[in-house]
Amino acid sequence: MAIHYEEENAADSWFNGTVRTIPGWLVFAAATLAFATAIYHLAGGLFGVAEAFRHRLTHITLFLLLTFIFYPLGRKSWTAPLRLVSLVDLALILGTVGCYTYMISDIDGLAMRSGLPDPGDVINGTVLVLLVLESIRRTVGMALVILPVFFMLHAVFAPSFPGIFYAAPTEYESLISYLTMDTDGMLGIPVSVASTFIIAFMMFGAILVRSGAGQFFTDLAIATTGNMRGGPAKAAAIASALYGTLSGSTTANVVTSGSFTIPLMKSSGFSARVAASVEAIASNGGQIMPPIMGAAAFIIPMYIPGTGYRDVVMAALIPALLYFLSLLAMIHFEAGKKGLVGMPRSELPDFLKVLRRGWPLLLSLVAIITLLIMGFTPMVAGVAALIVTLVVIQFRPETRLGPADVIAGLENAIRATIPIAIACAAAGLIIGSMDLSGLAGRFSRLILEVSQGNMLPALIMTMIICVVLGMGMTTTIIYITLAALVVPSIVDMGVSPMAANLFVFYFGALSGVTPPIALTTYAAAGIAGSSPWTTGWTASKIGIASFIIPFMFVYTPGLLLNGSPFEIGIAAASAGLGVIVLAASIQGYFMSQLAAWERLLLAAAAMLLITPDARYGLAAVTLVAFVAFRQRRQGNANRTKEVRT
Repeated sequence: MAIHYEEENAADSWFNGTVRTIPGWLVFAAATLAFATAIYHLAGGLFGVAEAFRHRLTHITLFLLLTFIFYPLGRKSWTAPLRLVSLVDLALILGTVGCYTYMISDIDGLAMRSGLPDPGDVINGTVLVLLVLESIRRTVGMALVILPVFFMLHAVFAPSFPGIFYAAPTEYESLISYLTMDTDGMLGIPVSVASTFIIAFMMFGAILVRSGAGQFFTDLAIATTGNMRGGPAKAAAIASALYGTLSGSTTANVVTSGSFTIPLMKSSGFSARVAASVEAIASNGGQIMPPIMGAAAFIIPMYIPGTGYRDVVMAALIPALLYFLSLLAMIHFEAGKKGLVGMPRSELPDFLKVLRRGWPLLLSLVAIITLLIMGFTPMVAGVAALIVTLVVIQFRPETRLGPADVIAGLENAIRATIPIAIACAAAGLIIGSMDLSGLAGRFSRLILEVSQGNMLPALIMTMIICVVLGMGMTTTIIYITLAALVVPSIVDMGVSPMAANLFVFYFGALSGVTPPIALTTYAAAGIAGSSPWTTGWTASKIGIASFIIPFMFVYTPGLLLNGSPFEIGIAAASAGLGVIVLAASIQGYFMSQLAAWERLLLAAAAMLLITPDARYGLAAVTLVAFVAFRQRRQGNANRTKEVRT
C-alpha cells in the first residue's frame, strides 16, 4: 500500500510556521531539498542539462532522497506526529548518498567497465536497485514493485520459465551492470523523460494553478455552458479538459476542479454518483487533450521514429474532441431524461469579465505551442512558459504571487512529481530487463499467435492488458511501460505506429476510471460522497464511447488526419454522429424517452458508423432519421394532447 502525503496546501503552513507535528530542522531540510531540486531542473531548462548519465543519476538520486523524507516509514503522512527520525529512513538516505558518491566520483570508469563490472560496481548497483524498489513501494505501491522484480528474476532464471518465457539466462552481474551503469536500463528513456519534460511541466502547471488558472478555467466554462441543459456538468467537462491537459495526474485534476464542479453538479440536480462519474471521465480526458496531453505529447514521439510533437498533437486532436463530444452528449441526454435545466443567467459569471480578468494566464499556453512549433525542446518550452507565467501574473492583484507562494508552488510540484519520477525508474528496470531477456518480442509473438493474425482479437487482448497492467499507475507511466511491451505486436499486424501508440496510451489512461482499481474515480467519489464501486461502473457507462474511439482510429486512419481533407471530414462526421447516437442509446433518451427497440436501433446505427463506409453510413443515417422522425411525431402528439386537456 502506498503511503500518501498530506494535502497540497500543507506547504503554505510550512512557510507560515503552523506545522508543529514535526521538528523544524526536518521541515527546513525537506523544503530546502525540494526547492533545490526545482532549481536544478529549472537551470537545466535554461542553460542545458549535464551529460545524460550524470544528469539522470543526479535526478533519480534527488527523488530517492525526497521519497525517504516525504514518504516516511511507519507513518501515513508527512505531518503525522514524529518522536524520532526513523533509523531505517536515515540508513536509506545515507545509502542513497553513498551510491551517488560512488558512481559520480568514478563516472568515466563506470562507462569503461559497463558490461564488465567489478565487485564494487555490482554491490553498489544492487543497493541502488533495492533503494528504487523500496521507493516504488512507498510512493506507488506493491503492484509496481512486483513487475520489475518479476522481469529481473526472469532475465536471470529464464531457462526455468515455461513456454514463451523460456530463454537463455543473463548473468546477474551483467543484469546489474546494464540496469545501473548504462543509459538503456534504469536510467533510460523513462527517466530521461521524467528528468526533462515531465518535471518542467509539473512545475509550470503548479505555478499556473496556484495563480488561479483552475478557477479561471472553471469560471470560463461555466460562463459558456452554465445556462444549457445540464450546464454545470458540461462546464465540469470543459474545465477539466482545459486544466487536465496541463496536469500529469488525473487525480490531481479531480481534486483541483472537482472540489468546485461536483458540488455544483449536485446542487443542479445530478446525483452524487453521476456528478462524481462525470468529473472522473472529464478529468481522465484531460490527459488525452492536446496541446500537452499530460506531457504524453512529448513522450510518444520518442517511441515513433521520424515523428515529432506536432505530429502527435495533430493526430490526437480529433479523437480527443470525439471523447469530449461523447461526454457532453451523455450529460445532455442524462439531463433531458431527468428534466434538468441550466442555471439562470443571473447566477452565471460574465464571460467577458472572466476573460478580461484571466486572459494573461493563456499567454503561457501560447508560449508553449509557439516554442514547440519553432523547434525548441519541451523542457525549454516548459521552463519558458513557467517564466512567462511568473511575469504575467504580477500585473493583476488577484493572480499575483509573492516569493513564498512561488517557492511553495515549486515545492508542491516537486512533491507531486515524486511518484512519477520513481515510477519512471521502475519502468526503466522493466524495459532494461526485457531488453536482455528478449521477452518483449516473444510477448508480441504470443499476442499474434493467440489472435491467429486477426486484428480485432489482437486489439481486444491489447486493450485488456493495458487496462489491467495500468491499474493504480499514472497515465504517462502506464504508457512508457506498455509502449515497449505491447505496441510492437499490433504494429506487426499492420497498424500504423501512431495509431498503435495512441491506442495503448488511451487504454492506459482509461485504467484510472475502470474498476476495480480506479484511482481517479475513487478521488471523485470521495468528494461527492458516493460509493466508489458504483461510481466506477457509472463512470465506465458514461465513458463507454472512450472504449470504442481507439478502435475507430485504428480502422479509420482519417481520424488521425491521414488522408485527403474529404476523407478526414467524412471520417470525423461519421464518428461524431456515431458517438452521439451511442450516448442516446446508452442513456435511453434522444428527443424524449426511448423505447427499448429504439435504443437498439440507435445502438446498431452507432456500430455501423464506426467505419466511414458509404453503405453502412447510409443505413445508419436512415436508422437515426427514422428514430428522430418517430420521436418528433410522438412529441407533437403529446403536446397536442396536453393542449386539448
